[in-house]
Amino acid sequence: MPVNPSHLGVLQIEPTDVCNLACAMCAPHAEAWEHVHGVPKGTLDVDLHARIVRTLADEGCRFDHVIYQWLGDPSVHPQLERLLADAGRALAGRVGYLRVDTNGVLLGPSRLERLLATRAPDVPLLVVLSLDATSPETYRRVKGRDAYALATRHARHLLALRARHAPGVHLQFQFVVQRANAHEAGAFLRYWSDAVRCHGHGHGHAEILFKRLSVGGGAEGQAAADVLYEHTLASHGITPIEGEHLSVRTWEQRPWLLDDGDGVADRAPAHVCPGPWMTPVIRHDGMLQACCSDLGGTHALGSLREHAFLDLWNGERARALRRTLLAGARPGACAGCGGIAWYTLPEDAGERVPTG
Repeated sequence: MPVNPSHLGVLQIEPTDVCNLACAMCAPHAEAWEHVHGVPKGTLDVDLHARIVRTLADEGCRFDHVIYQWLGDPSVHPQLERLLADAGRALAGRVGYLRVDTNGVLLGPSRLERLLATRAPDVPLLVVLSLDATSPETYRRVKGRDAYALATRHARHLLALRARHAPGVHLQFQFVVQRANAHEAGAFLRYWSDAVRCHGHGHGHAEILFKRLSVGGGAEGQAAADVLYEHTLASHGITPIEGEHLSVRTWEQRPWLLDDGDGVADRAPAHVCPGPWMTPVIRHDGMLQACCSDLGGTHALGSLREHAFLDLWNGERARALRRTLLAGARPGACAGCGGIAWYTLPEDAGERVPTG
């Protein structure tokens, strides 16, 4: 079921929009776009990031959690460890946990040691390992590079480190179901279930997530991807399991409120999209955007180099966008999007769009 995060929603911070793989599911990198957001590719300045997270704390901002990833792999950032450490120190007590989504290829043993040694222990850390395969051949088709052995070795090393001395570190092994890997879903479940048992439980939780493929805001192919997902889970007997140390999770809801399976040409949201209320994104250049589905920045709210977060998130540009959505219009990137379905619109949505 869709969820409703607390406080200001889920903040995404983009360490970089550069990626070391070319996953078939990710058009900007599979197609080698020169620009992902319409601005030069780059990495987040560590001093700017430190100032942003301190300002968030000073403003009293609270988020359900903070995700370090958007359109690149965060491990490409040479100082990812410092970003996480600075955020943990500044936002302790203000976020449920920090989350890093990564393919793990660049997180070798020494770097994993540094990451765990420097993190702020008062804030839990969830490391999401996007692996998507159990064989080199399938990995190459899905991820676009020959890096299966490295990614798997690093993931297992992280399991071992966590079991020894990393309280508060939780792991997720992620499998995005698509045509090229659907046949390996059952093997993925068995492999990582065995790996967790082999390395011990440590002080944190581990989960295996089978995720729906998201196709361009609900574009052509989304309905077929959902059918494949449901058929794959059923044929492999994969169901959600809640365990004390290991859980299996599935994505019950569709990614988008409407998609090509609804027969609506412009895929207008059936309900108001919660994105501009629940999914603020800080781009690698410090730009604050209103939604994680707006790659091109049509709903950019302003730069955090010059403005404080709340001045922008509660500012007139953000309020105008929310009023427009509540009135049934679909400006900018919203016109071609089905509306995100993994969160629900806050009950006080209308109260967050005053005209004054």
